[in-house]
Amino acid sequence: MSKLSSTDFTSFYTPRSLRRKILWLINLRWIATAGMVLLILLAANLLENAIPLRNLIITVSVLGAANLIYILIAKQADPSSLKKEMIFVRVQIYLDLFLLSILIHLSGGIHNPFYLFYIFHVIIASTIFEQKKDPYAVTIFSVAVFTLMVLAESKHWILHYNLFGSSLSTLSVLISLGVFYLTMFSSAYLGVTLMGRHLKVKDIISQQNKKLKQASEVKTKFFRFVSHELKSPIVAIQSSINVVLDLLGNELTPKTADMLTRAKKRSAQMLDILKDLLDIMYDRQLDEAKPEKVIPCDFLKEFIDNELPHAQEKGVTIVEKICAERGDLKLDKFILEKIFSNLLSNAVRYTPKNGVVTISTSLENAYWSFTISDTGIGISSIDQKHIFDEFYRTKNAKHFEAVGTGLGLSIVKNLVDQLDGEILIESEVNKGSTFTVKIPL
Repeated sequence: MSKLSSTDFTSFYTPRSLRRKILWLINLRWIATAGMVLLILLAANLLENAIPLRNLIITVSVLGAANLIYILIAKQADPSSLKKEMIFVRVQIYLDLFLLSILIHLSGGIHNPFYLFYIFHVIIASTIFEQKKDPYAVTIFSVAVFTLMVLAESKHWILHYNLFGSSLSTLSVLISLGVFYLTMFSSAYLGVTLMGRHLKVKDIISQQNKKLKQASEVKTKFFRFVSHELKSPIVAIQSSINVVLDLLGNELTPKTADMLTRAKKRSAQMLDILKDLLDIMYDRQLDEAKPEKVIPCDFLKEFIDNELPHAQEKGVTIVEKICAERGDLKLDKFILEKIFSNLLSNAVRYTPKNGVVTISTSLENAYWSFTISDTGIGISSIDQKHIFDEFYRTKNAKHFEAVGTGLGLSIVKNLVDQLDGEILIESEVNKGSTFTVKIPL
């Protein structure tokens, strides 16, 4: 017995929207590269020969060349795959971190306050990546690279460029404060910019939701009107057919009686379809549910009695085991009626002549549950993954019963979810199905 639920991850991005974020990151990198060039020139004048100017220029040139390659790739390759775009942005961020570590090493190592720039990449990673592991991976990589560099300098495995001397000079204090101010305001700019982008997206989504809600309300009113208007004439047709069959059944020719019987069956199927359409329009929220005290034995008996004539007509036996627990239970009667009547109707409908439908209830811990088992056509393991999808009908069901909307089980699943319950299915083709609904009390 397995619980059917959807846990698939849905990305906030499309390949094209992620590409726009990548282009934004590339533009930020140009600004950073230009700032580094200015700082290198300024430091070369102020610190005289203490700075390895050649190596710094080479590193910044590599960063600029890499950024140029990113632009060429972005212009030539159309964003078609979200996975490829994620790989593209990961390559950029990790190469940035590596080159940043080299720049910090060449400009003072741990004595250089520019190591605060690692924060920018952590902020950017946390706003671009949707998986929580990615920002932590960027953080771990940054910490690891910086720690390895500091260790290597302290152990004299690589040269330490002591730009500011052993004591804090006025120049070193000013540079440290300048970098601190730059980091803080740049972080604030990044945060405000990114939040602004998300707020714009939120506004667009809110507007679209409002339009969808209005469209849904119009659709609901239309369906309710049409369903109600169609129901009355179909009921009248069905009643007329029943009267003719009851009064003149023995006098009718076999062909006429067969045609009227078929018309009676089709009118009943049309009423079932209208019932499904009305049920799918039922859109009540959980906080609007109205739990009432009910006794399962008395409450469910009414719906079993309603289905009994149909079962007897088909030669299907209904076995009841619902009187074991007679405590007063607080349940939403309206929702429970929809769930129970849909499942019972399906069980009778898809069980052939001389079959058996068994109904049982149980009260265990904080859950009340009912089970409906049948000896009907059954559902394959492949179809079980889709039976709660709207309008889905199995080939076996279509062959057994030609007319149907495929909405019944979708409605049941939505209503069970609305009660924070769960629906379980156990089935085998041509051997029957067992549906169990568990509802928290």
